[in-house]
Amino acid sequence: MLPIEIFSRVSTQWRVGAGGPIGLDYNVVYQELQREVLIPEKYDEVMAGIRIIERAALQHMQH
Repeated sequence: MLPIEIFSRVSTQWRVGAGGPIGLDYNVVYQELQREVLIPEKYDEVMAGIRIIERAALQHMQH
């Protein structure tokens, strides 16, 4: 399981504030991760990757 695969599944699930997207809806991210059977170390690795992708996507959307 790669972080980009999970991100692709939840890429329409953004929390939005007055200024636009502020981050992914982590409730949806966690739900998608529960569908996968991951060992704890892999879970942490995937979440770290998702956060990196999320940050890059937010930077892109804000410019």
